[in-house]
Amino acid sequence: MKTLLLLLITAVGAYAADYPTVIHIGYPGVGNDGFSPLGVSVPGGIAIKGLFEQEFKKEGIHIDWQFFKGAGPALNESLANGLLDFAAGLGDLPAIVHYAGGFKSELLATSSRRQNTYVLVPSSSSATTLQDLIGKRLGIQKGTNASLAWTKLVLDQGFKESDFKTLNLDPATSREAIATSDIDGYVGGSDVFQVRNRGAGRVVFTTAGRNPLLGRFSNLYVTQAFEQKYPQVVQRILDVWVREAAWESDENNRAAVFRLYGKSGQPSGDFKEDFGKDTLASHNSPLLDDHFYHHFTLAIQISLQAKFIRHTIDLNGWVNDKYLKQALKDDHLEGFWVEYDENGNLKTADHSTTALSGSSSK
Repeated sequence: MKTLLLLLITAVGAYAADYPTVIHIGYPGVGNDGFSPLGVSVPGGIAIKGLFEQEFKKEGIHIDWQFFKGAGPALNESLANGLLDFAAGLGDLPAIVHYAGGFKSELLATSSRRQNTYVLVPSSSSATTLQDLIGKRLGIQKGTNASLAWTKLVLDQGFKESDFKTLNLDPATSREAIATSDIDGYVGGSDVFQVRNRGAGRVVFTTAGRNPLLGRFSNLYVTQAFEQKYPQVVQRILDVWVREAAWESDENNRAAVFRLYGKSGQPSGDFKEDFGKDTLASHNSPLLDDHFYHHFTLAIQISLQAKFIRHTIDLNGWVNDKYLKQALKDDHLEGFWVEYDENGNLKTADHSTTALSGSSSK
């Protein structure tokens, strides 16, 4: 009897050690209502559908989603304070800054890639090009992947960042400042369409259809402490991740995907326009392919040159792809996504099938 009791106690203790009671997940963005997840990404879909909650319901594990209005920089603060286990959809620059600062995380998969950047001006503005905005006040949320995208964009177009007066404003504040003509431009994503569609602004520049290396990446990260303690949980997170990524990459679901993104409060038509002729898979693939590695290598170099970070990063030591590979194998998704080369061109397909180009076009 004592032996049986000891075995039961041991089993319960092992179970408790294998599973946490709660999983804390940070997401760098909120919907227009101020509290729901922002769409246009794999983790947004997972959060809206409650897929992690369904996955761990049997074990009684609570999923604690935290949506940060302050985007990546605010999420980084919670990571630094040990309040999060996963960062889902964290942009490239804040992740680079966080890792370079000595906070240990592992990069597991991409969540959204090749995101477009737009420059919006008030409808009353006479500006029609970036040249016209030299010396003008531009709203941009600094420390986010939008600010790194702006740095790359400026370099690609032959300007210097000092040519412009950038103000650290969150997207909502920038959009309202454009509508009231209190700033001269706003550097953002598809959210700029909300202002344009009201007739209060005009888009004067977009990275859409230009060099894919100008695009933005967001990814899934786990703290090293959590990964080392709960590897089986990390694997199940990736299993859910790749299944949702596959659904959001299936062209048969195109209309449904944009409707899902529209639940963030932003019109689904904005996302449809933002994607344009790009395939869903070109934005929602979780793969860590040559394009991913080249993008991040350049992002680290630019971050160092721009003094966003003080020393370089060993990307290979940061990336942990074993969980992604296992998830792709277990869910029979190996070969589901086409890989891209370092310049962002499809490796095994006619490049005319994608709207994205491998060369810069001004």
